[in-house]
Amino acid sequence: MGRSCGNGPTNSGTRVAGIVLMVIGMLMFLIFVPRWVWTSALGICLISVGFLLWRFGE
Repeated sequence: MGRSCGNGPTNSGTRVAGIVLMVIGMLMFLIFVPRWVWTSALGICLISVGFLLWRFGE
């Protein structure tokens, strides 16, 4: 079965970390896309990891 909505404690630390990683990734992606391919790829990776932490972090 899946997680139930709103029942049980949630770890807000992983959600905050996920949001922070997504924001940093978006900033890196927006600032460095014209200049460096590797930094934009790193930004995309940070966004992905941040989303996974935010969505599935318990």
